[in-house]
Order: sequence, then structure tokens, then C-alpha cells
Amino acid sequence: MSSSMHGRANKEITIHEAFERVAQDFPNRKAVTSANRSVTYAELATKSRHIAHYLISRGVRPGSIVPVVARRSPDLAAAILGVLMAGGAYGILDVRWPPSRIAQFLSAMRPPVVLADAAGSTCLEQAEVDRITFEDLQHIASTSEVPLVDLPHVAPDACATLFWTSGSTGNPKAVLSPHQATTRLFTPNSFMDFGEHPVMIHAAAVAWDAFTLELWGMLLSGGTAVVHEDDLLLPPVIRACISDFGATHLFLTPSLFDVIADGDIGCLAGLRAVLLGGDRPSPASCRKLLDAYPDIELYNGYGPVESCVFATVHRISRADANTAIGIPAGLPVPGTELHIVRDGAPVPRGETGEVAIGGKGLALGYLNSPDQTAAVFQHVAVDGGRTPVYLTGDQGLMDESGLMHFAGREDAQIKVSGHRIEPAEIESAVRTLGSPRSVVMPIPDRTGSPRIVLFAEKPERAMTELEMQGRLRETLPSYMVPAKVHFVSSMPLLENTKINKRALSARFGYTS
Repeated sequence: MSSSMHGRANKEITIHEAFERVAQDFPNRKAVTSANRSVTYAELATKSRHIAHYLISRGVRPGSIVPVVARRSPDLAAAILGVLMAGGAYGILDVRWPPSRIAQFLSAMRPPVVLADAAGSTCLEQAEVDRITFEDLQHIASTSEVPLVDLPHVAPDACATLFWTSGSTGNPKAVLSPHQATTRLFTPNSFMDFGEHPVMIHAAAVAWDAFTLELWGMLLSGGTAVVHEDDLLLPPVIRACISDFGATHLFLTPSLFDVIADGDIGCLAGLRAVLLGGDRPSPASCRKLLDAYPDIELYNGYGPVESCVFATVHRISRADANTAIGIPAGLPVPGTELHIVRDGAPVPRGETGEVAIGGKGLALGYLNSPDQTAAVFQHVAVDGGRTPVYLTGDQGLMDESGLMHFAGREDAQIKVSGHRIEPAEIESAVRTLGSPRSVVMPIPDRTGSPRIVLFAEKPERAMTELEMQGRLRETLPSYMVPAKVHFVSSMPLLENTKINKRALSARFGYTS
């Protein structure tokens, strides 16, 4: 953290209040920069306030949900800050998603207005929504024509953002995350010391909570977010960000980290810290980085989106990378409670149970889904009382030192490139295309990285396997579209009538 942030009590505060404090400390420092332009903290604060006043005049109120359909950019930072200052919560929708998926989410959010950049506006051409373009916002932010009103008071436990995630019921669901879930991570004595003037490469998908880490991690700690505007983050880009912008911090999914470690570990030279999250890191890749650049800090973070970015963090050492048990998930971050439970109560240390997360990072629930919310946001018995938690479905254990170790899933949920994927959502989409039964499996590719493989009974209307992939791209984001589709006349079954996944994968030459 910057030294000035250490001297301030930053508890019980909203995202935009925390940002404005930092903007007062570093008005002339670059807040967000890209290859084409930059915005200082003072400029961003002024633009955001103008946008907030305008959004209030357009009906945004505390409790409003404002969808933002856009790519990463300095303008996106101003837009979502403006939403927060107006009292609303933002939900960023990825312009790469199919228009039908975006339309589905817009309908669920029932917004007063929708904000969109040029790419987002193209996605919304057929949507009947009240749209405000980023071009409009740029004009508004540079004029004094907007009536100035008092900005509303917003509580730290009010909703700040929506994260859409894959749903086990077959439909995606929206996680409602409060301000304090974000601010708990980037206040004094947080999970790591970013140091003086950190500069972080900003390349995460906009709808993912890693976006929060990269953007708010910088804007709430006096840092600079370096926007990478293309989809792929490749080693030459990382090198350029370090040499041209002085990048000091980088977040990677373990799968991308493996590719870099195997192919071009040198592109990370000059960084202060590399943060990993979204899946379990490979000890071999961690060893390669620590051996090549012992001064680079390497962190592993664990946490579902229902606890916003990270619930636990561990600084990885050479000893961690050389043990058979794998890289620890770590200790709880400030403002976060962690319990390993079974049957609603904690288990002794060293025993495996379900990971339950509580504290200020806890989401408020799922949008318009009281039953799904009640199923996983529950209370567990702790120290004679009842503590509210999110039941993750992850298996873990806490060792005698208090470190949490991840031990797998209780259900079929899988992770691909950091994205949480419920097979039921893909299988539901397959049913709409006329296939009576299907099953999704994560099968490693030649590098060992998981890929989605779909096995489906032949649809009622004849189509090829490639056509099935193409139809799925019309409703699913690219990371959920199966890398391979296999049709079968009928599914092999076990005695309990469940699909025999082992036999099915073996039929097509996949080995476990």
C-alpha cells in the first residue's frame, strides 16, 4: 500500500469514497492508462462525479442496477465510478458474449438505463433499452450543463456490483457483491503490500471478479491500472507493459501461468509480484519462476465470486513448490472468516470438510433467486453462536498452522482458464437443441490443461458435431463452448441409471 493509505482508517467505507480519498492524495498521478491515453486521479474523480449527477437525472437511485456493456478502457473506469457515486450498482456485460445472453441478463436486471461503449452499442442494436453511450458520457463529463445535486449516502454493505456466473440449475445467476467486499481487500494491512505506486496490468475479463483485483486494487491504493485492450495477454505484451509503463504487478490464471513458465518465463522479469488465482497452481511452474527470479513475490489466491476475488491468500515459497501436497490456498484475508465444516459445524484441524466463508466479503445473495440464495448462504455453529457463511461446495482442510488446503469439489463444477463452469448450464443449452441427454467432462489436453468435452445423444434434427458447437456459440460465452463434441446413439448407464462417464470417455479414447 502507499504510505499515505497506511495512515488512514479506511474501515466501513464504500468503493467510491475510498477512491476519492486516494484521488485527494495523488491528484496528478495516472489512475488508468492505455496505449492511446491516460487519465489522472483528479480527472477521473471529476469525470465520475459529472457522470453520477447525470445518471441521477436519468433515474439512477440507491438500489438501481446499471448494466455496462463495454470493453476495458479508461472510460469504463469513469462510467462505473459514476454509477457507484449515484448510489447504484454496476453489472459489466462482456461484449464478446452472444447477444441473446446479454439480452437475458438485461431483462433480469430491469435497469433504468444501460451504459455502452461503441462495441457494446453494437451488441444492443436489437435490444429495447434506454441506452447511454460512452460518447455521451464523455461529453457530459466535460460540460457543466448537468444539474448538480447532492450525491446520495451509500452504506458499505450496499450492493456495488453484479457478477454473472454459471448456474447449477442450468441458468446463469448474478452474485450481488457489496462495497465492503471490495474495500476489505485494499485497505491498510491487507493481504499483501503493493508497495509505493504499484502499476498493474489490467487484462482480466470485465465480467470476472479478477477485474476488481486489477482495477480497484490499483485505484484504492494509489496505483496505476495499465489497460490491455486486446483479448489475449501474450508474453510480448507483458514485456511491453513492463518496459513502457513500468508494470510491477500481474494477475494470471494458473493455466496461462503454465504456458508462460514453459515458453517464456523471461517476459516476467522486472515485476514486483505475480498473483495467481482461479484454480490450483502447478508447483513445477512456481519453481520455475522462483528459481529464475527469486525477488519476484508469488502469491496464490483462493476464493469464489461469492466472496469477491480472494478469501485466502498465500505467498508461495520454494518449500511450497517442492512439497507433494501442492500449493496452499492460504490464510483468510482481512475481513474474512474461514471455516471447514461438516453437517453445519466446524471439523477439527487436519480433517477434510466443506469450505465455508463468512465476513465482510460475503455476497448479499443471488439476484431474483431466493431459493438458490437460501441453499448456499446459511449459518454454521461457531463458538456457541450461529455465523452467516457461504457454503462453497469446495472441499478443504486446515492444517495445524491455520493454512487452508484445497481438496477438490463436492459436485461436478469445473474450472477452465479461471472460469467457474457448471456443466448443467451447458447440458441445458444442449437440450434446447434437441439432444435428449448429454454430459460434460473436463478432459485434459496434451499440455494437461482441462478442456470441455461434450458427449451428447444425437439430436432429433440431424446436425454435425461442428454444427452443434456453432449453435452453442449463439447462447454460451466462448469459454463454455465445448472444445470437442461427440455424438452417441445412447448413453452407457450404471446400475443406478446414472451415465457411466468412465465408459463413455474410454469409448472415444480418453484415458483418466
